[in-house]
Amino acid sequence: MHARGAAPELSRVQEQVAGRIERMPTLACTVTRRGGRTVWEADPAFDPHDHVHEIRIPPGPHALNEAVDGLLRAPLDEDSPRWGVWLIHGYSDHQYVLFYRAHHAAQDGQAMMDALTALFGTRPPGSVSPAVGAPGAGRETGAGWWRRSTARAVTWLLADAVKSLRPPLGWSTRHALSGEVQVLSAAVPESWLRETGLALGASPNEVCLAALAEAVRNWMPESWIAPEQRGRELYVNLPISVRAPEERFTMGNRISAVRIPVSFWEESPTARVAAIARATRPVKTEGMRRALRAQLSLPESLVYQIFRSVAAKAEGSLATSGLMRLPGRLAMGKDPIETVVTTAFLDKDPFEMVFLAYGGQAVASVTIDRAVVEVGNLVALWAEAVERLHRENVAGVDEQLPVAAPS
Repeated sequence: MHARGAAPELSRVQEQVAGRIERMPTLACTVTRRGGRTVWEADPAFDPHDHVHEIRIPPGPHALNEAVDGLLRAPLDEDSPRWGVWLIHGYSDHQYVLFYRAHHAAQDGQAMMDALTALFGTRPPGSVSPAVGAPGAGRETGAGWWRRSTARAVTWLLADAVKSLRPPLGWSTRHALSGEVQVLSAAVPESWLRETGLALGASPNEVCLAALAEAVRNWMPESWIAPEQRGRELYVNLPISVRAPEERFTMGNRISAVRIPVSFWEESPTARVAAIARATRPVKTEGMRRALRAQLSLPESLVYQIFRSVAAKAEGSLATSGLMRLPGRLAMGKDPIETVVTTAFLDKDPFEMVFLAYGGQAVASVTIDRAVVEVGNLVALWAEAVERLHRENVAGVDEQLPVAAPS
């Protein structure tokens, strides 16, 4: 979170966080075992002040990148609630960063957005509305509809299992990954995604994914794709939230994932948007969410097997997120948070792209291994793809394309 203003004392950040823990009390929970099961329990030794830290760095953007890289690679304490806030300052007299970090088992994307809103949101507590598209929000109900939609969802899941037998596009960076990362980001007006989606009968998220596919195609050197791989489809492993409205501001991970083809070899960006919209349509039903959510109610050993299967199918797919949204505005005291850049943890992937809408801007951020940074600016290519789609499909475009910058 990039804030405007002189860096505050660490104690001010600690007091704001401690004073707002009651807005999301599950931040005091930690993982433990009870009766052979893994459960969340309140940590009796929890002190929110212990979860707020400070890093002073020298002037210049490189020091900020190195600080973020170090935090991304550092382990979280397993004996306490697995999250923290770091005040990073010293690189500027009128800007500083608040870096929020949590273990993915403790928080999925929606839970992370809820945590940021609870700790730094400018709205009064209790005024945050359920997320757009939350399960059960404004949707048709009834047992007959539930059975029909669930049957369609199960059919789609079985068809996806058959499709997973087809070999996906495989590619190799031809580089030995360094394990050190850099975070790059680029922003476009959120309205560009919304207006382009309306013009093409697609969602803003589907426009994001289409632009990602075009960006990766323009970024990836031809030598990374073996001749026998040409024509094979590239997939994204798209997270799907199955969090119910009553689970807002709760701990834990409530997501599943589905593979979505991104029409990698399609020459027309507009046709690619349409193809992705067709592929994601079955995924967006309430029946699909119910079917995916039901997996989490199975015995713990079966849940682990399902997630191992999901992880296996994800190999070779692009690691990304759906378009997440932060409602309202964030602030540290009276200092406004101007930009929020989401980072990711890289395992075997050379990069991961994440999308976040905040303050009227859609920010694409890529966490990328330093060994392949010199290949090109992937987020700049994404922003150019979004701008081109908007210009070609929406009349009266006169905005200037923002310039991608390291974060």
